[in-house]
Parts: sequence; structure tokens; C-alpha cells
Amino acid sequence: MTATVLVADDEALIRQSLRALLTGEGFEVAQAASGGEAWTRFQEARPDVVLLDLVLGDADGLDLLRRMRQEAPDTKVILISAHGSIESAVAAMKLGGYDFIKKPFELEEIVAAVRNALRTSRLEQRVAYLAAQDRRRGGGAAFVHASPQMERLLSEVNVIAQSPVPMVLVTGESGTGKQAIARMLHDGSPRSAGPFVELNCSAIPENLVESELFGHERGAFSDARERKLGLVEIADGGTLFLDEIGDLGAAAQAKLLTFLEQRTFRRVGATAVRRVDARVVAATNRNLTAAVAAHGFREDLFYRINAITVHLPPLRERVPDVRALAEHFLAESAREFGRKFRGMAPETAGLLDRYNWPGNVRELRAVIARAALLHDDELLRPAHLPSELLSAALSAPDIAASADAAPTSIPTLEEVELAHIRRVLEVCGGNRTLAAQHLGITRQTLAKKVGSE
Repeated sequence: MTATVLVADDEALIRQSLRALLTGEGFEVAQAASGGEAWTRFQEARPDVVLLDLVLGDADGLDLLRRMRQEAPDTKVILISAHGSIESAVAAMKLGGYDFIKKPFELEEIVAAVRNALRTSRLEQRVAYLAAQDRRRGGGAAFVHASPQMERLLSEVNVIAQSPVPMVLVTGESGTGKQAIARMLHDGSPRSAGPFVELNCSAIPENLVESELFGHERGAFSDARERKLGLVEIADGGTLFLDEIGDLGAAAQAKLLTFLEQRTFRRVGATAVRRVDARVVAATNRNLTAAVAAHGFREDLFYRINAITVHLPPLRERVPDVRALAEHFLAESAREFGRKFRGMAPETAGLLDRYNWPGNVRELRAVIARAALLHDDELLRPAHLPSELLSAALSAPDIAASADAAPTSIPTLEEVELAHIRRVLEVCGGNRTLAAQHLGITRQTLAKKVGSE
């Protein structure tokens, strides 16, 4: 990413030398020969680093430093002076100066100081962002699985992660684990040492998306009290994860398309064009093909992000994963809540397999966590599950039983009723009170129907 350096020095030879040096190192360079000009260029260029002469003739360098730090606290200011002293250096550091270099200096010393300042600035921004993300994130589960189809899918994800493809689209219903796949694409890539930065597109108001993605300068709009780096800039060298990209508005889609095509951007309120190198992983639970047909999503953006697609099947289509995930979440919740759960009763596992899981993995995690919080037992039993889940699972058709049944005779109504009651008792672990509750009858009525069974 191209950074801007402001060189403020009243000696023309030094300005020209530093400009040639820094331009050759790939930086954009602005120059100022006086204090007034330095302040004007500072406000215009919004530099990432300032090389500031301590004595500029018409201005005191320390005074300029103070004003610059108030205006843009993230900008790193390096003081340079032929009149260096311990007192001046201490005063500069107290006012927020990043470094103090005494003239005459070696050119390599200047380049090293600028690069260190940039590295520090970006690390500070990334640490602040990632710390905020960690506070908001509920904690992602490992991608636990047991089904052959997930084994194949994760193998493909590993290949994609290691490839140089700059854009990946992850699709699937809400709660299937799209964020976990995005994280795997990052962690398994050559960019794994870089930042993993995410934006939930559905959670950001339309008028703030541009600022969130590309950042803004102080004063760019009424609430812009200080410069803010955008997520695109923070993700440089790593991965930018755009969750629920299908919820972006038309204006944000256009700006995102421009960035994806050129890999350049401008902060809101800035004129400098910046370039970043980040893989973009987008995710959606919407049918983007249908959205394009309905003119709700840009066709050109769709084709841009749809080059490589990973589709996550819903949990109901990978039943072997249900038990593996449930056991993982149970062990996790038992540790968190100090419970003694060590596994699931067979009838509980059967119920979980039969349930449709409209909320997918997210719902399964919530169900298991609730059970572990409210109960404490050696085994997770049907009685520990929410009543609505039990009802839905009990009413689900038993496909295997239907396929195995021999149509040689038609059972009586009494036989059908008794078979259903026995089934409910079985999945309720023999708990007659719970079974009667789900059957909608009293415990006494249940006892009469099953007798001494």
C-alpha cells in the first residue's frame, strides 16, 4: 500500500534529496519550506508520516508537532534538526513525536525511521481493530464434522486457501459456518500471518459503508472528528471477509466493484489514491443469481466475486455431523459452566438426528449450551432439550421405519396409538411426565394406556 510522507524543511537541498530518496522507495512525497506551508500541506495531503524540521524559520517545530497531533493523532511525526539536544528530544517525545533525528543524518537512517513509523502505525490500527473484534465475537467453533461430503468440501477449501486466487465466494444458509470457512481460507493461506478483518454488510447503515470500508479523514463529514483507517486498509497483506454481501445497497456495491477491479481506493475526504493487497472472501445466505435477475444485486459485481465458490450444505443434509458437533459443543459447554456431562444418551442423539435444524450449526450450539447451563447430569437426556425441539423431532416422519415396514396388514387405531406412545416414551428416556406433556394427555391417562409397561 502506498503511504504519503510530508517533508517539512526550510533547506531546499534537504527537501529535494529526501523527496528523491523516498519517491525511489515507493512513497508519495509532499514538501513544505515553511511552517505555514507545512500546516497547509498537512491538511491537504493527510500524510501517514511527517519529517518535520524543528526550526522552520516562521514556526516552532514543537508547536507544529502539537497541532498535528491534535489534528491527526495517528500520524507519526519524526523531528529532524541540526540543533539537537536532549531537552529538545524529550520535549518532542512528550508531545507525541515518534522519533528525533539529528542533522547531519544518513539517508538510510531516514528510510528506516519512516518504515518503522508506518509499521507501528499499522500495527496500532490492527491491534485496536482486532481487539474490538474479539470483544464482539462469540468465539468460533472448530469445523467439527463426520460426514464424507464435508470431508470433501474441506479438502477443496484447503486447496483454494493455498492458491493465489484473490476472491472467494462462500454461500449457504444462515448458521452453516460460512465465517469458519472464511477463517480457514485465511489460516491455510500464505497470508495467514496478516490480519483477518471482517465486516457484516447487513449490520452497517448504507451511508456508513464507504467510511467503514475505505476510512475517512478528519472533517470529511460532520461526525468525522479524527482520521479513521478503513477495513480495506487494515486488511492489507491479509484477508478481508465481507459477510452477507448480498445485503449491500446499490451505491456500496458500485464502490466495492471499483475497488475489486482496481485494488485501489481513496479515504472519504482524501485525494490520495492508495493500493492494497488483500484477499477478499465474501459470504451470503441469499440466492445472488435470483437477486441479479430481480435487479437487487449488480450483475458485474456478481461475476467479479463468483469466480471461485464454496457452498456449505445445511445441517439437515449432513446428519452425521449433527452428533459430532453436539458432542463437541457439549464438552465445550460443560467446561464453561462447570458441569459433569460426559456424553449423550442414545435416545437424545436420535432426537437430534431427527430434528430439521432450521438454524443450522448456530442453533445446535445454542440448544446444547442452554441444556448444559440449566442442567447437570452425566448424560445429556431428552428431558434436557427444549420442548419445541422435542415436539418437532417427534412429529418428523421416520423414513427408515417406513421403508422397513412390511405392508402385509393394516394396524388398528389402537395399535397405532400405542406404538406412538411407546415411541414418545422411548425418546423421552422413559420419563412418563415428559412423555405425557408432549402427547397432550395427563400422566394418569398415559399410565392407563400403557399399563404396567
